[in-house]
Amino acid sequence: MICTANANSSMFNRVQNSAKRMQTLIQDLLTYSRTSTTERKFETTALNKIVEEVKEDFEEDLKGKHATIEANDLCDVDVIPFQFRQLMHNLIGNALKFSNPRCAPHIQIKSEIANGITLQNQRLSPQNKYCHITVSDNGIGFEQKYSEKIFEVFQRLYGRNEYDGTGIGLAIVKKIVDNHNGIITASGELNKGATFDIYIPST
Repeated sequence: MICTANANSSMFNRVQNSAKRMQTLIQDLLTYSRTSTTERKFETTALNKIVEEVKEDFEEDLKGKHATIEANDLCDVDVIPFQFRQLMHNLIGNALKFSNPRCAPHIQIKSEIANGITLQNQRLSPQNKYCHITVSDNGIGFEQKYSEKIFEVFQRLYGRNEYDGTGIGLAIVKKIVDNHNGIITASGELNKGATFDIYIPST
């Protein structure tokens, strides 16, 4: 009887976990679809305010992992506010998820307004201004050969047994940057962290 009860409990847990993953997948797919179809209303928005709101979302995770987020004097930029909040939520969430168990997570967010010619990205128009935002962490990182692949839908560099997720989070980030006529790049090194560079046109 005990063996049967344990087997039933194990099966129930697998079904429950599968249902949770399916629910998360559906939510992420809806978010991805929404970023493609929503009306694009741009507003001058303080990035500091967005980061503070996202920090509140992750309050328990930040405390639990003794994580810190360093973000000071960020730019104001014309963006679609709720989409950019989703972008920051996904990037900060990823940094916490893929943190290095050997050290407390440290996430650094910086921004600057600069002409394309001064920024190290050949895809930018030299004469145009951009808000350049960087989000970097000290997590497990990734091999640089995957720097473009990670933005594709359903791409996972790590197994589901190691880290939760649907493989859509960074695809949503890329879609949001596209909606802002911007560019995003990623750089990383195994066990040394990752950096995301975002370039949003600025006036």
